[in-house]
Amino acid sequence: MIWLTIDIEKITDMNFNVLWKKEPVLDYEKVVDDFLSIKKDHHATAFILGTFAKKYPQIVKKLYKNGVEISCHGMYHNLVYKEGFKEWSKRVTEAKDILENLISERVLGYRSPSWSMPFEKRYYEELARVGFEYSSSYFPMKNYMYGNSIDRKKSFKIYTKFGTIEERPILKYTIPFSGGVYLRVLPLSVLKMLFKKSKDSILYIHPYELLEDNLLKRFKEYADLNLDYFLAFYSFGSTQKKIKTVLRYE
Repeated sequence: MIWLTIDIEKITDMNFNVLWKKEPVLDYEKVVDDFLSIKKDHHATAFILGTFAKKYPQIVKKLYKNGVEISCHGMYHNLVYKEGFKEWSKRVTEAKDILENLISERVLGYRSPSWSMPFEKRYYEELARVGFEYSSSYFPMKNYMYGNSIDRKKSFKIYTKFGTIEERPILKYTIPFSGGVYLRVLPLSVLKMLFKKSKDSILYIHPYELLEDNLLKRFKEYADLNLDYFLAFYSFGSTQKKIKTVLRYE
């Protein structure tokens, strides 16, 4: 079984330097319905941004009612290492409270925006202090925006004075492949091979990646074209087809 995860935020929250001219038209309700149709019997987790939950509480409740684990993606989609530690802690707690009030259940998981949480014990200690039990914030490759130079591929535990936190890294086999731009640009044949080699399978996607038509064309009227725009929306083939194939639906 593959752990299916989705990072739910508004498309304009992304950390790519896309220069938006106006707010894109995107039916988040429809995209979430598509995600639920893909989910089927896989364990699925939605890491939801606090600002998104405040604007679309009905979507959070729909996901929860349909068996999706609700987890926290922070309050705003800011890069954690650019925020002050105290501000980050305050916002994470705020977002966790919003989600728990909506579903009347504890929120146990956290994923930092763009894998940007520093790999420092004080961050995990703070997550444990406010009641999280696991994180999925570790990206085992360094790039210009995020990631770690230490290559840790398997889940591991961090022991703190407030309890134990499990960290569940993103998949890597020479290069990352299990979501985002990597999933969009790699050919389906390569993805099938890489997922087959992986024992601890995790898949991560974003709402806009479930749209079937050409993303570059769909959003070009809303933003200035630059390299970040290309990185954010280029896809080699249908991402939804890739997801369904990897999940063995096609």
